[in-house]
Amino acid sequence: MSLIGTGWNFLRTHRALGVCAAETAHAVQAPFLPRRFLGLVAAVATAFLALAVPNGVWAALSAGEAKGAVSPAPAPAPDSAARRGKARVKPALVKVYTTANPADLLSPWQGLGTEKYTGTGVIISGSRILTNAHLVADQVSIEVKRQGMTRKYEARPLVVGHACDLALLQVDDPAFFEGVVPLEIGAMPAIQDTVDVYGFPVGGESISVTSGIVSRIEIGPYSHSEEELLIAQVDAALNPGNSGGPVIESGKLAGIALQILDGAENVGYVIPAPVVRHFLADVEDGRFDGFPTLGIDWQSIENPALRSALGLEQAETGGLVSRVNGGSSADGVLEAGDVLLSIDGHEIAEDLTIALPGGGRIGASYAVQRRQAGDEIEIGFVRGNRRILQTVLLQSAPILVPGPAYDRKPTYLVFGGLVFQPLSLDYIDALYDWQHDLAYYAFHQYLRTEARHEVILLSQVLAGPVNRGYHDWANAILATVDGRVPRDMRDLVSIIEGAEGPWLDVVTEEGQRLTLDLTRARAAGPQILERYGIARDRSPDLSRPR
Repeated sequence: MSLIGTGWNFLRTHRALGVCAAETAHAVQAPFLPRRFLGLVAAVATAFLALAVPNGVWAALSAGEAKGAVSPAPAPAPDSAARRGKARVKPALVKVYTTANPADLLSPWQGLGTEKYTGTGVIISGSRILTNAHLVADQVSIEVKRQGMTRKYEARPLVVGHACDLALLQVDDPAFFEGVVPLEIGAMPAIQDTVDVYGFPVGGESISVTSGIVSRIEIGPYSHSEEELLIAQVDAALNPGNSGGPVIESGKLAGIALQILDGAENVGYVIPAPVVRHFLADVEDGRFDGFPTLGIDWQSIENPALRSALGLEQAETGGLVSRVNGGSSADGVLEAGDVLLSIDGHEIAEDLTIALPGGGRIGASYAVQRRQAGDEIEIGFVRGNRRILQTVLLQSAPILVPGPAYDRKPTYLVFGGLVFQPLSLDYIDALYDWQHDLAYYAFHQYLRTEARHEVILLSQVLAGPVNRGYHDWANAILATVDGRVPRDMRDLVSIIEGAEGPWLDVVTEEGQRLTLDLTRARAAGPQILERYGIARDRSPDLSRPR
């Protein structure tokens, strides 16, 4: 079990919802992120709602999280108030048209080519459009059209939170918002509550409204980010095009349509109102900081022998810490072997859950996720025979092998035809091989240390005379370069540029050695780049182009 905040062990089970403008047959691939998602493509031009997740398992619709504990559902509003609330929903609905150019992880200096798709959004306070992040990921153009309008308006992202798959869009023309009453954010629905889902799914051009029952509320994976956050399951019919659509209870926003379970009937997922509120509170300063985590691995302590060996009292329950991620919230506070008893006043049960207000239980990670990055909380733990209460400053946990990344170019360096890249889930996904040895780092050795912030790959060799004999090298993890261990890609750049020669030695973790003539490699760089049509020898985040 992990309190790192990623959902890697659940990756391949859900899909996001979207509709592709370029296709005319049934779904094959989710155009909004083909490198990661197998999606559902509708037979309708400009109707796209991403139903896909790594290897075609999840379908993105969106989710959000809010400060404070999960609230019990409010008392039902009078029928007249509910009707008035519902009457405000349709005018606030927006159809979103996106053109995107996702990055090519296997050729990181170029994109995969443009994709077009559509989804849904809703107007909220501040003349903002709330929708899914997966609907606008890697965008190069966004247009929006209100329900009942014929004209499309240009829109731009105001702020995007990929972790919770939510985004705010802005339209500069005030005419777009004329006559609209923004939709209010309500409370999280309770289990067995009935909700209505609005959107523009495949099958027609007008608004679609479906109803369903909330059947489950838990911590679960978000297909777009592969994070595990608060999520609600509904049995309403969700289809490509519903992405970003409002989920309504008593005339207020109870959530945002997020994803569906591949291969199941009417199993959809919603980003509940608390996550939406958390996102909106987070981005008040114009920046998305994400959801904090403790940054630990831990295990349950249900076994009586284990509990006795740990010296726990009969009434004490909690989780046994097995690893602490370097640079995380818990780094320097918790140690392997500690027993975590409570988080922010919430006692942890032996099955690693906490109690919810109003009844029920949920994964203990929610006690951290409900707070904002930068908040301080108190944790209680046992170390040896001592009971300790200590304050922790919450932050997002850095990960050795990061999850999906959007809206930026992949990091790379080309030197002497050798292509270096940091290992990421995106890269493994691009290989279409989750049995590859590289996946070991994602699932087992993913904790960052002070000495190692990234796993660096020699991803491929661009053939040339200077690198003869190494042309078939690929996907090799670096151990040392010029006799030094590179901590991250920036450190690698520093090592190579500071090398004095006459040789540059690259040694892999398997002990294989690659040696280049340093002077010849530097001289051959521009020729290799020109031959392969590569404009820069490195990604923008590593600066200086050649």
